[in-house]
Amino acid sequence: MSLQRVFEKLIYWDVYLSAVIHGHESLMLTVMLFLPSLIFSPKTIAAPIFFITYQYGYAYSIRYLISVVLSLALTTFFKKHFKRPRPKPRPQLSLKPMYFRNKETNYSLPSGDCAQAATFLFYFLNAYGSGDIVVILIAILMTLNVMLGRVYFCCHYFSDCHLGFGIGVTSAFLVNFLLQ
Repeated sequence: MSLQRVFEKLIYWDVYLSAVIHGHESLMLTVMLFLPSLIFSPKTIAAPIFFITYQYGYAYSIRYLISVVLSLALTTFFKKHFKRPRPKPRPQLSLKPMYFRNKETNYSLPSGDCAQAATFLFYFLNAYGSGDIVVILIAILMTLNVMLGRVYFCCHYFSDCHLGFGIGVTSAFLVNFLLQ
């Protein structure tokens, strides 16, 4: 099987599985995923930055801020390179009226929100170390909720979220490695 055929199959399953989530409607999921879907958007990214600054000091927050800028630059570059259109929401969905989907005007691949969530997760876990396992699990679940929420609200496909997560972790690791 050629590499192109493998990518075609991956894209097919990515779109198919994402469509299952796009077409699902649940008031509980809508309420549960609304806030995680918005917390790492470019308009609200100041909140996690303030949290990191308050909790861990200015030196640590400068590294975090550089990682945020790097991951934003990388996601913007890849969005312009891949030019993958966003999923089209189904008009019959009434419980999730696409609160913020109509404000998303750029391309889909990769997810900048997932990149920011991954960057935050990296710095949070790096600072928290081997602390309370419950807090660590909550941080990981929050990141997974961001990814699921972006798919649920028809902003992204699963692969967009995975690539965004990879960009976020890579940029955080790279900045942390270079500035230590």
